Amino acid sequence: MAAEAFVEFPIWALLPKKETCVPVFLGKYPEYDGRGIKIAILDSGVDPGAPGLQVTSDGKPKIVDMMDASGAGDVDTSKVVEVQDGCITGLSGRKLKIPETWSNPSGKFHVGLKCAYELYPKCLKERVQKAYKEREWSPAHGPVQAKASRNLQELEASQGTNTSQLSLEQRLEREEREAQVEVLASLEKKFEDQGPVYDCVVFHDGATWRAVIDTSEAGDLASCALLGNYSETLQFATLTKEDCLNYAVNVHDEGNLLEIVGNCSTHGTHVACIAAACFPSCPERNGVAPGAQLVSVAIGDLRLGSMETGTALVRALVRVLRQGCHLINMSYGEHAHWIGGRLLDLMHEVIDRHGVIMLNSAGNHGPALSTVNAPGTMPTSSIIAVGAYVSPDMMLAEYSLREKMPGLGYTWTSRGPSPDGDLGVSVCAPGGAITSVATWTLKGSQLLNGTSMSSPHAAGVVALLLSGLVARGLAYSPYSVRRALENSAQSTQDPFSMGHGLLQVDRAFDHLLQHGQTPERQFRFRVSSGPNRRGLYLREPQHTAKPSVHTFTIEPILLNEERADPLDKIGFELNLSLVCDAAWVSAPALLNMTYTSRSISLRVDPCGLAPGAYYTAVKAFDVTCPEKGPVFEIPISVIKPKPVTEKDNYQWHIEKLTLHPGVSHREFLVTPAGATWACVQLKSRDTQSVAHVVVHAMQLQPMHSCETAEFQKTCMLPPLAEASQAFAVVGGLTLELCLAKWWTNLGDVDIDCTLTFYGLQPNPGRVVMRSSEGVYRFDVASQLRPEEVSPMASLKQHVIVLRPTESKVQPLGTRDVIPDGRVIYEIQLTYNFSLSKATEVTPSCSLLSELLYESEYESQLWMIFDTNKQLLASGDAYPGRYSTKLEKGDYVLRMHVRHEQSALVERLSDLPLELSHKLPSAIALDAYRSQGQAMIASGKKFTPLMARPGTQVPVYLAPLPCDKLPKGCSAGHFLTGTLTVTKDEQGKKVALFPLVYHIGELPKKNASSSCSKNSSEEKDLDQEFRDALRDLSVTWLTKLQGKSATSLFEELKEKNAKHVPMMLARIQSLDTDKERSRYLSDIVALADEALAAIDTLELLAALGTRTDKKDNNNNKQQEKQKAQVVEALTRKGAALCEIFLSRQEAGRGSGDGQPASPPSGSPQPPPDSATSDAPSTAAVTTTDDQGPTVADLNRVYAELLKWADPSDPKVAPFVEKHALALGHHGRAARVLLRLLEDKPSRDIERRLLQVYQLLGWEHCSRHLERSLLVRYPPSYRLF
Repeated sequence: MAAEAFVEFPIWALLPKKETCVPVFLGKYPEYDGRGIKIAILDSGVDPGAPGLQVTSDGKPKIVDMMDASGAGDVDTSKVVEVQDGCITGLSGRKLKIPETWSNPSGKFHVGLKCAYELYPKCLKERVQKAYKEREWSPAHGPVQAKASRNLQELEASQGTNTSQLSLEQRLEREEREAQVEVLASLEKKFEDQGPVYDCVVFHDGATWRAVIDTSEAGDLASCALLGNYSETLQFATLTKEDCLNYAVNVHDEGNLLEIVGNCSTHGTHVACIAAACFPSCPERNGVAPGAQLVSVAIGDLRLGSMETGTALVRALVRVLRQGCHLINMSYGEHAHWIGGRLLDLMHEVIDRHGVIMLNSAGNHGPALSTVNAPGTMPTSSIIAVGAYVSPDMMLAEYSLREKMPGLGYTWTSRGPSPDGDLGVSVCAPGGAITSVATWTLKGSQLLNGTSMSSPHAAGVVALLLSGLVARGLAYSPYSVRRALENSAQSTQDPFSMGHGLLQVDRAFDHLLQHGQTPERQFRFRVSSGPNRRGLYLREPQHTAKPSVHTFTIEPILLNEERADPLDKIGFELNLSLVCDAAWVSAPALLNMTYTSRSISLRVDPCGLAPGAYYTAVKAFDVTCPEKGPVFEIPISVIKPKPVTEKDNYQWHIEKLTLHPGVSHREFLVTPAGATWACVQLKSRDTQSVAHVVVHAMQLQPMHSCETAEFQKTCMLPPLAEASQAFAVVGGLTLELCLAKWWTNLGDVDIDCTLTFYGLQPNPGRVVMRSSEGVYRFDVASQLRPEEVSPMASLKQHVIVLRPTESKVQPLGTRDVIPDGRVIYEIQLTYNFSLSKATEVTPSCSLLSELLYESEYESQLWMIFDTNKQLLASGDAYPGRYSTKLEKGDYVLRMHVRHEQSALVERLSDLPLELSHKLPSAIALDAYRSQGQAMIASGKKFTPLMARPGTQVPVYLAPLPCDKLPKGCSAGHFLTGTLTVTKDEQGKKVALFPLVYHIGELPKKNASSSCSKNSSEEKDLDQEFRDALRDLSVTWLTKLQGKSATSLFEELKEKNAKHVPMMLARIQSLDTDKERSRYLSDIVALADEALAAIDTLELLAALGTRTDKKDNNNNKQQEKQKAQVVEALTRKGAALCEIFLSRQEAGRGSGDGQPASPPSGSPQPPPDSATSDAPSTAAVTTTDDQGPTVADLNRVYAELLKWADPSDPKVAPFVEKHALALGHHGRAARVLLRLLEDKPSRDIERRLLQVYQLLGWEHCSRHLERSLLVRYPPSYRLF
């Protein structure tokens, strides 16, 4: 191929900078490359080992501080130990050898534990788990599983298929091999790697705090990295060679808290590289400001995936101030319901009081309007929200497109205006780059795009500006820098997505040099109209139907005005000219501003505007220097919608609409009153290519986020194909229907589009039904067109309201003190709940749910633990994101909320929490056409009925029968679900109305008539008293031990010699005695007495021939006796097995000099002829000198099989020991696994571990032991 066919690869375009004139600026000012500037990266954490993040352009350390503000990396190191024989004991129980080179004057070491997987991002965890299974598990498990299967097949072949002819011993041997196969298959199917657990050690070396993580897992601390606080030492290490996870540490609270700083995703590293990466050997790959230094603060919480929390944000802001950062980049955000809240107030303080510049990603929720994230929608307009732009060079170098297109905003970039009238997007910058990512990804670099990438680009631009200003000794403020950026930006035709335009660093610097020292440098101007508007946003039809006059207040705000020089306030004055380029806006021509608020009125007349979206602004120019651009602006956005009426058949249609790549077509329609859902139909006219079309429908409701009433879907339209999508709408509100061809989908496409509205609506729109109110009526009205009514009421969730069992308010540590000594308080709430079966649960604190940036509290975080304190699930402000599947059992939910004012958190001491259980299947409420039919709940249910416009159709819901209520329901609980009223299948999926069913007092169960006794059967009072006294004594017998128990038993036995409950109670007492091994023969004897007191043959016959199901009293008595037989046999068999095993151990001890161990039920090797008749040890008293034989054990086991299934947990103690006595370790393992499923415990796991060792399954033993500390941690995880 000819050489001229190759083109030089534009490496500089991988991390684009030409678009914002960075190369031009640095060519002119090479030393203004960010030197002397600190950028705080509030993100998912930055990897200090990633390429480009080691040094600045002038050789200084690139990352000067690292912090995990979320708390996910915290380790409780409050336990203090001292050295003994050169070692300390870690919380894992391992001996940790202290290197002689360590200096620790106090001799005290703080120890803690950390599971490695608590530090891993999800994809890293999955990679390491996969490697572990392939390396450690599968190679060992496969051959063992195959051998077990062959052994079983061989035995089956030798025994034949007729198992009824086999002896008990043969059946047990077959069961043993089947159990091994079953256990191995279960272990393979349920295999889960919980990861290693590392000991953590913290100590003070006389100069600073030091920390080490024992990644050797063997106590070899000399081989592990010894680190200090990162800001002091700039040290980091790699956790293991396999994971390649770089981490640093910080020590807090006098060594009682270790903070391990990793990263919860590679997002933050990529962001940091865009802002300030420095590649000395390849400057083309540099970030925007290679000379800047970075402060990395992880605000993403690994427990929540990578979601930011209020706790992390507040700690991050505190760290920014302590480190003296000049600016913040925060490529995070959520949609807020309203403007304002505790977190936004704190951000406002950082900017307006301390002069820190903050940039934020606008969001990736486009292409519809009004989709900008918080905190970019901060009410003070202090944060610079950055949109995402893609240039022609980026299209070729980064995205490998076949052809260039003009630069444009990405399809997905969020658009303004903000719901409160602000423009929403301040400026735009390149929104994609191929640059370094975290080393644990095993990638050198990666393409990522989003406003998350445009924001750090803008932050790098600001760092360049500040570098130049600081070098020249020129003052600046967040306000002067923002005005320079906006007034110098390259304007575009799309202010909603690009704001004031594309950043131009050279022009912005010139603006600051020429106009940065003007009187308004230290001032911003608060523009407001009422309490919640920063601009004018006319969107609804009533707002644009006639001219309107609006009063705006402009108030100058001085930087750090509480501590500002009064002369600055007194001397401030500006004479302004107010200019607007829109003929439909009338404004005053002049305004004099001093240090006081001024009000002006604007007249807006949108009546003559054609349907569409319009933006303009009233701009205030300093009459003495108008060339510096507007001092402030009053943004005005107008949406002029089209009406959709009955004349149009409530339908909008357009033919041959041409869609261009990356260009959005917007239609604004007045949703007809009464409409509840709509259907959009697209038809491609293209005969050759596939069209990638985004459909985004948006309505705005007051005090709700843009996500509340929106629909977004990407449709792939093949040639001449059609697509149909339905979505819910709110009648009367303006609907934006945005159609956009995905920006990388080259070529134009012509489509036809039809939008049809439908309008069946129940009244009330939210059905709240009480079980006690009987039949519930609601009416369905059709407002638009004839539609068929077909109501369906479906309950899907069972909700229980929990109250805290414990609450604790406490001041937090040094990380949580806002400058000037403002301490933050925390309340920790504890809730307990139980599940009778496995289900999916969703915790929700209604007072705080769905609120983060706009919440009046700083943070909320909940964690669910099992009874062994293992963390199972976490969640925060958005409950719908954190549903979790839990097994049957008891659980503890711990929650914390924070605020600076202790009184506010104390108010939450009884905070209710709703725990929603997903029902196995939805429960339907029957609907009828008449109340009479609903009352008797019979006859024909509601059949589809045509509802004509203007008419109402009554619907009657019958109450739910008690037998259909979910198990565990009680008064105060409620069920939730949805109601649909349309017959249309598409409408049923989207036109959903909330349904709540409150459960009242449930009926009492009637006592069976068979329980009633006639007077002749009634006991006299004396007998009742004696029986009650006996039963009370029997109850206490199970609780007492030693002489007290013996004395009480003898007394009871003298009066009630054949009372079976008494004998079983005595057995229970002996079974729990500290010297239980002494009483094993007594347990056997008592069990025999109990069994002798019951006519077992008669009972078996009765149970086998029972036919009278109504005779509850007799049936209960028989079941009670059966349970007594089962318990007696179980305890007898278990005791006999322990005697047998004890004698086996004693025999081995006398033969090889090993001491005998007490009969604790621990697994032992199988018996053999040489030891089965060993003499009794002194610890066991039995009337039979030879002790029980295998035949004795088998007889008890065979008898037990008549009464119970061996898989019943109640008989597990005997079945397990019987299996061990016979050397059937597979059967024992199966029993223990079933017990673990029922109720996990460390003791059972330890016994199972020993069984695996006896089976020779070393890989199973190692794997189980590796996970014990994860499943049974010593304490709850920290918040």
